[in-house]
Amino acid sequence: MDNKIMQKWLEAGYVTLPHVLVENYAKLGMDEQELVVVLQLQSFLEKRIYFPSMEDIAKRMTLSTEQAFRVIQALVTKRLIAIKQQEGTAQVLAESYTLEPLWEKLMLLFENMHEEQQVVSQQHVQISLYSQFEQEFGRPLSPMEAEMLSAWIDQDRNNPELIREALKEAVISQKLSFRYIDRILLNWNRQNIKTAEQARAASAAFHEQVGTPNTDKTTGIRVKKSENSIPLYDWLDKRKG
Repeated sequence: MDNKIMQKWLEAGYVTLPHVLVENYAKLGMDEQELVVVLQLQSFLEKRIYFPSMEDIAKRMTLSTEQAFRVIQALVTKRLIAIKQQEGTAQVLAESYTLEPLWEKLMLLFENMHEEQQVVSQQHVQISLYSQFEQEFGRPLSPMEAEMLSAWIDQDRNNPELIREALKEAVISQKLSFRYIDRILLNWNRQNIKTAEQARAASAAFHEQVGTPNTDKTTGIRVKKSENSIPLYDWLDKRKG
């Protein structure tokens, strides 16, 4: 390509639109003609042509002047573009197209999509967590247990991975009950333990006491803890609930 032509091409600049608009314009109620008209308006605005005529818009497209007018009218009606007045030369007010309504709707759409993705992701995590609990308990969870599990996540704001660690501790200590798991989580919250890594570190600290002699509460005989035991039984004895 001739260098001069290339130079003119580069000097003419580029028109850019967000990918989120190109991918989701239909969700905003736009059709293909309206999208291209928005593209043309963006091009005009970048060249400081703030209020192109219908003839100017139609020339760039396969639309008649009347069709271009109808598309512009539709975009205004849908509140995707607006016409505002701004100060022009010699302090005279002049009309100008603005795409701000479109960007605002697009931002709201993007935020909603992000929230929906988070909800779906959280639902997948909860389903996986429910399945793990049912597997460890060897039965379906009761409605009350399912509600309690949801409360740990939604109300208490516990990290699902932290709940998994509490379940593991209950399994290892052979005290598999929701009441016991709840006490583990409450104890960790009091210690400001928020992540699975912190929980494992706290568990490791407990494990350091495994070799310490203990007294059997039933027989009064001092016994040594097994390798798999975890001194979490104190939580139910020391805490109210």
